[in-house]
Parts: sequence; structure tokens; C-alpha cells
Amino acid sequence: MAIQKKKIGKNYKYYDDTKKNILSSWEKAFNFIKEDSEKSIKGLRVPQYGALSAIKAFWTVEESPATIVMPTGTGKTETMMSTIISEKIKKTLIIVPSNLLRLQTVEKIVSFGVLKQIGVISDKAIIPTTVLLKSSPKDIDEMKELLSNANILVTTMSLVARMSKELIGKIALFPELLIVDEAHHIAASTWTDFRTYFTGKKILQFTATPFRNDGKKIDGKIIYNFPLIKAQEQGYFQKIDFYPIQEFNEDKGDISIAAIAIKRLESDIENGFSHILLVRTTKITRAEELYNNIYNKFYQKYNPVLIVSGIGASEKKKRMSALENLDSRIVVCVDMFGEGIDLPNLKIAAIHDKYKSLPITLQFVGRFARAKEGLGNASVITNIINEDIKEGLKDLYSQDSDWNHLLADMSSKAVGRELSLQELEQGFKGNGINGISIKQIIPKVSMQAFKVVGKGTINWGKWITVFNEEVCKYYLNEEKNVLIVIEPSESRLEWSNYREINNLNWEIHIIYYNKAKRIAFVNTSVKTIALKYAEAIMGECERINGEQVFRCLSGINRLMLSTVGLNSAVNGPVRYKMFAGVDIVQGLGEAQKSNSTKSNIFGIGYDGTGKTSIGCSYKGTIWARWVESIDFWMDWCDRTIDKVLDNSIDVREVLSGVLMPEVIKERPNIIPYRIEWPIDLELCNDKLTYLENSYYQEELYNVEIGLCNNNDTGNINFYVKGDELSEEFELSINENNFSITHIKGSVLTIRIGKKYMGLADFFKEYPPTIKFVDQSILEGNYYITMKEKSPIEFPKEKIIRWDWIAKGVDIQKESQGAQKKKNTIQYTVLRELEKTGLYDIIFDDDNSGEIADIITIRITDEEIDFEFYHCKFAHGDKPGARLSDLYEVCGQAEKSINWKQDMIKMIDRMKKREGDREKKGKNSRFELGDLTILQEVHNRLKLYPAKLKIFIVQPGIDADIITEGMHQLLSASESFLLETYGLELNLICS
Repeated sequence: MAIQKKKIGKNYKYYDDTKKNILSSWEKAFNFIKEDSEKSIKGLRVPQYGALSAIKAFWTVEESPATIVMPTGTGKTETMMSTIISEKIKKTLIIVPSNLLRLQTVEKIVSFGVLKQIGVISDKAIIPTTVLLKSSPKDIDEMKELLSNANILVTTMSLVARMSKELIGKIALFPELLIVDEAHHIAASTWTDFRTYFTGKKILQFTATPFRNDGKKIDGKIIYNFPLIKAQEQGYFQKIDFYPIQEFNEDKGDISIAAIAIKRLESDIENGFSHILLVRTTKITRAEELYNNIYNKFYQKYNPVLIVSGIGASEKKKRMSALENLDSRIVVCVDMFGEGIDLPNLKIAAIHDKYKSLPITLQFVGRFARAKEGLGNASVITNIINEDIKEGLKDLYSQDSDWNHLLADMSSKAVGRELSLQELEQGFKGNGINGISIKQIIPKVSMQAFKVVGKGTINWGKWITVFNEEVCKYYLNEEKNVLIVIEPSESRLEWSNYREINNLNWEIHIIYYNKAKRIAFVNTSVKTIALKYAEAIMGECERINGEQVFRCLSGINRLMLSTVGLNSAVNGPVRYKMFAGVDIVQGLGEAQKSNSTKSNIFGIGYDGTGKTSIGCSYKGTIWARWVESIDFWMDWCDRTIDKVLDNSIDVREVLSGVLMPEVIKERPNIIPYRIEWPIDLELCNDKLTYLENSYYQEELYNVEIGLCNNNDTGNINFYVKGDELSEEFELSINENNFSITHIKGSVLTIRIGKKYMGLADFFKEYPPTIKFVDQSILEGNYYITMKEKSPIEFPKEKIIRWDWIAKGVDIQKESQGAQKKKNTIQYTVLRELEKTGLYDIIFDDDNSGEIADIITIRITDEEIDFEFYHCKFAHGDKPGARLSDLYEVCGQAEKSINWKQDMIKMIDRMKKREGDREKKGKNSRFELGDLTILQEVHNRLKLYPAKLKIFIVQPGIDADIITEGMHQLLSASESFLLETYGLELNLICS
């Protein structure tokens, strides 16, 4: 038998030149035997044998798409070939994810891989005529020539997606079987479009990971799942030794990883193992940097090679050959330089840039840890500090992690979720809509709950007494006690009175019965039939409604209500009121009155596992702002009803502690001391937010908002100011509303993402938050007052006295500026802090958009200590008892604590502000330390807690004559810091 290779255009056709009938040669040429090492029997591996058995069994009863889950390295390609030969499939299309895997698959097919060597395929079997499609044929005639007499066509999805519809149509007519390798890549829209060509044909999907991080499902029933843990137990994977390092300095991190990796390589070579070290990065530039500056510079004796896209084919072949021949023992690459790489000697991984998703990590380990006689354990070396990792992988990259156990456990759980949903699906019977499986039904998360008070005898068939069985479709799983009815419903057009045309809608009605709790849950898009639906199937039921429903809000941390609806208990023209935004608590206040009852509430908060939403109505409906799978909905119903039925939960306590705003008709006669951007505008979000005029543009983080005056009467003026632009506004309140108008400066526009809006118009819709010295708050014309508190004296031990005159300071000069003026408050504080020798970083953040005037950072073995210093000039030339000296600086101190919730993001902001300063050719903001140390702090914050202290620096205050009003303002700021983040406030004065 001689294999011929014919070039057609830019593609190749491989065939046997014996001219014999190929399919006839496959008759009785396949030996279905399983390997048994104890009896020295060669044959199919256990996962291959099991997968092939499952495929054969499946095809006796079904021809729908099927998915086979096999860990990478257990022999998926041989399983595909065994299926084709044993089932004598005449024409097969194989889709693979990469060019390298495409060639590798063809080479295995035309040699039968190891299947002939182990006796699974006999010598009389002729290789299938196989087409390697690596480029789009120039026309339909070339495609016909390629496919003529072909048995197998191997190509990639990316190539097919670029072809004309005519060529795709020709490919689609070719096979009777479609095989997709690495099927976790196929949930994209291109696959969805391509898949429509193969309706009614056999489809097999092979994958090690039948799940995706983007939440999309891999279609096709999982008919076989060989767990990763069994692959480990049966020796298809070597043991993985994990060597974590903790290096907070990123420049040193790469060197440390390399040093440990080389040490492992040298140790393995010394012990007789022919291992190769793979250096893994995510970008070509990173690979080149590591190759040039570390591996090729310090470890030339191991002849490192760099393999990335962009190098020529001949050079790449040369470098690959050096690895295969062990002339090179180090390869630096991006990822694994392609799906399907087959170098068994790759046994040491220096991961400089970590994989951030479970599917990709499992693919990597499958290739890296596959077993081969004469090769030892695999080693993984990485710095566990220097990158953000998805929550699901954090355990993997921890100090004492056991990769052998954790990867198997993670894989099992992830595959288990898919199998659980599939198991639920398999239990359903009925006449459901063709093409719509249970996995594709994702209703809104909502339910009404009913106590089953009768005998609890279920009669699923009685759904037809509620719905028309002649037009409805249904799915029923009696074991799980869930029924889904899909009902067509016609409705009149809203925009025409023409009677011959109607809208066709599909309504969904789900009922699930929790037998242990004797509760029936109904989720229906026609809520008025819920009780009728429940009683038809369950018998006598009682709706769970009233005040107890609001218990579902219990346990939601930081619950922020967005709507409250009230019903009036008194007949009148207004029977229902809806409250939203700052009206929320007014609605809650009215709900406590005898003439109003809560109708519905909706809010967003955190449940301990992440952000969650919850809504509920007095009539009994409970909902969330999601759509989810049926199994998720069932579990959500069970968890939610436990709270609703818990009599120990007091609804009044759940809803207590909310401040009560009121609409005012004139501004309060109290002095304002702090203004903040509206809560709707998150200054630290990931959207690009800018302020701009006709000439300049500034990022919002570099802009500050402040009060122009601190009067207790009249309109309130405030400003928005950056380095190159500013605008001043006036807030006035009248009988009917409030207004915010432009006073002076350039007219600014705010841009949030791609949306533009005049800044004055923005403030009219989203007014800033203004705080007064009595701690009351104003938003537009909504006024929130605090509970009265008796005057408190600011603690003496938190008052620090400095002799500013002796230090040569002009207490009316605040900022040191670019000239670093020595007689300023800020310069003096910086020098005093430097003298202590306590700090690793001292950072001058003074200017628009500052976090604080001065930021200090101290690294300890147990935590990271931060201090914010807010400096303010005095309103007189000598220290005294001026309340005005405290207004602005107290406001700055209060605003700055928002950074406590995300100190890593604060470090990123400091880095950006330093970078912007550097671009403009100005002085560095670092008085002590540099960007390298700041990045080390950034990395340490992932492991160590951050502690923050706030200091107000006001030399204009004489510590001996602080007035009651000053004490009250300082105490109020201290209370705010303690009650929100538990932070300490200190005062440095004269």
C-alpha cells in the first residue's frame, strides 16, 4: 500500500493507489478489543472503548447531535477513526479548531495512527481518501475535484466561515457524518449558521470541556463522559508537581519563575528524563521580551527557541525539529503555540502569564501531563501574585494547591452541571416544540407559591382543563415534579383595527411541586391563571401572599430599593402609587400608615455569592431580574420559599434603617460643607468618562467638584474644575422644583461611554449630593435629615499639635506646587513624614481629582498601611477658632474614604496620575518610592488586608480654643468615617 499525495490548488488529497474498494476493505477489518495491561492485551484505551460503545449504542436509537467528553490526551482522534472504520461511514467532515490540529488529524488518518500497531485495525484496511482543506478553493469546479471520491474532509471552522455560500453548500452536501473536535470552540454565531446545513445528519462533538466561560451551551446530548479523575487514576496523566512562588516585584517575578523552572529542568535531566521546558505567555511581545532578556540571555546552553506567529514556515519547522530532536530544551511561546501540539517531552511549564479560565486550563494540562513511558511527572511553576484570576481558579493558584486533586474536582463539577441539566431534560416527555429542548427554555426568574392543603395527589394530565391541548405543547418530568406548557395566543394589533391580521405570541406556564415542603410554584406569563393552574393539578391550594412575602428580602446585604408600590386602603381617586429613586423611602413611610399597604418592592443587593436582585408583591409574586435555566429556577424557588416561611424573620426589621427624604420648597438655612458627584455617576467605573469643551478634554478622574460658598442662606454655587477647563453652576430651589444653571466658565459636556450630554442638563437629571454641617443631605429638592444627636466633643487624643510658626510655614499657603515652596503646609507635612522613616511610599496627589493631598503607604508583614492627609490653608494669618477653616477639609476627608472599598483600583489611579504627570513633563508625584514599589503594593493587596487612617491638616485651628460648632463638625465627620468603613480620623492643627 502506497499513500499518494496530490496537490489541488492550495489543498491536498491523500489516497491509496491500489485502486481497491475502500469501504469493502473495511469489512471485518475492525477489532473491537479493549486493552488489558495485566493480560498484555493491546487494544483501545478504556475511554476510547467506552466512547465508541456509547456512540454505537446511541446510533441504534437516535441520530440527533451527540457530545463525547474525553480529557485531552486520552485519544479522541483514534476514537473518531474507530467510529468511521467500524461503522463504515462513507463520507465524513471533520472540523478542528486550528491549522496545526488539522494537519495532525490528517496525518493520523492516513496512517491509521497507532490503531494498526495495536491490532484494532487490520492490515487489509485501506486508508480513507482524505482531503486536507487548508485554503478556500478558487471555484466550485476545484471544490468538486477535491471532494470527488473523497471519504474524509478535514478543515477548520474559521476557513469555512470565510467561504462563499456556494462553496459552503457544496461542503454541506458531502458528508453523512459531521465530527467536531474541541467542540467547546463552536458556540459562536458562525457555528450556529453552519450547523443549519446539517439538519437530519449524524453529528458527533468531541471535547474535554463541555462548558464555556461565556455561559453559552454546547449543543448536543452528552452520551459519554470520561472523568478527568479516572484518566489520572488509570495513568493517562502523569502527576503534576506545582511550584508556586510569591514575588511581589513584577520585574523580579519573571526572573524568579525562570530560575525555578531551569532548576527543575536540570534536576529532571540529571535524573534521566528527556524533558522540555515550555515558557508560556499571552502576547508575542511578552514572548520576545522573555526570550531576549532572560532565557536566551542567561540559559543559552539549553538552546532556547522562540515559536510565535509571524515567523516563516521553514524557520518554524527548523525550531520545531530542534525540540523534537531534543537539540533544544526550552521553547518560549504564546499559549501552547496552537491546539493539538504533540510533544510528549513537554513536561515543565513556566507560566509567566496565567490561564484565566477553566476550559483553557484543562486543555493545557491535558496536553502537558499526558503519560508516556520513560517520562516523569509534569511540573508547573508560576508566580501566584501577579495577575487577576477568575474566582473559579483562585484555589488552583494558591500557595498549597494540589493540582492533581483540584483540576479533577473542578472538571467534575463543571461537567456535572451540564449533566445535571441534561438529566433533567432526559426525564421529560410530551409533545414539545421540535428543535426546542429543555436546555433552551430560559424563563424569567419569577414565581407564585401555593400551599397544597388537600391530599397532595398530583394529576399532571389535568393541565388540559386549563389549556387547549390541541394547540399547546408540553414537557413533563414526573420524577422531578415539573410541567411546562407552551401556549399559542393571538392578540389584536395595537396599531390597526384591521381584523384579519393578529399577533401570534407564545405564553409559557411552568409548575413545580416540592413534595417535602408541600409547596407548588407557578411561573406563568399570564399571572391571573396561576391559582387555577395549581389547583387543576394539585387540588385545593392556598396562595402564599401578604406581609410574609416580603421576608424574601431578608439576608440581602446592602439592599438598595429601586421601586416601591403602595395600594390605598381607602376608596378614592388614587388607589395605587409607585415610588422610585429618592421617593423610595417616602413610599416606605406611607406603607406604615393605616391607609396604605405595600403592594410591591424591588431592589438590588448582595447575597454573599455576588450581586443579586429581588422583587416581591403583596399578592404573592416573587421575582428577580434574570432569565435562567429550568433547574436554576427550581433551586431558586426552594431557597426563596425557606425565607418566606421563616416566622423568625421580622419584615419591619428587614426594611428598617432607611432614611426618609422630603420635597422642600426652599433651601435649608444651614451651612453646606461638602458636595459629591451624583450617586448615579460612579467615578471609579470602567467606562471612559470625560468632561470636554470646544478646546479641551479631561478624564473625569482628573476633575473635581467643589462648593464656591459656605453661606447658610441663598442659592448654592458649586464648580467643576480640571487642569484646563472649569464651569460654575447655581442650584436654586422654588415652590415647584429645583434648577441648576450655568453661571460662568466654559460650557462643558459630559461623555459617558458613547453618550454625550451638557453638564448642566446632566445635573438637572442627576443632581449632585450636598451635605450640611448638621449632617443633612440635599439632592436637588429632596432633603434628608438625620436623627438629632447631642453635641459631641472630638477626642483630645486625636488632636495633634504642631508649631507651624517655628517650622517657618505661612499657614495661608497650602500647596507646595511644582516649585516645592518650603513655606507651604503641604511641603512641611511631606518633610515631617519623610523624617519618620516609616514609609515605603509618600505620594503628592495634590490637584484636581485628588484622592488626598498626600498619600503614604507602609508595607508590613501582615498588612498594608495607608494614610491620607488632607491639607487646607487657614482663612486668617494666625491660628484661631474659625469654623470656616474646617468646612472644605472635612468634606474632602469624607469623600476620600470611598477608595477603601477598592484599594487596588486606587493604586491603579495613582499610577495613572503619575503617568499623566510624566507625559506633561512635570515633576514626579513620588516624594518617596517609585512605580515599581507601587506595583508591588498593588500585588500585595491581593493577599494582605489594607488599613487606612485619615488625617485633617489645618494649621488655622488653635487646639486650645476649638468651639462647640467645630467639635460638632469634626465629630460628625468622625462618625461618618466610623459608621461607613470603620476608619479613624485625626486632626493636625496648631
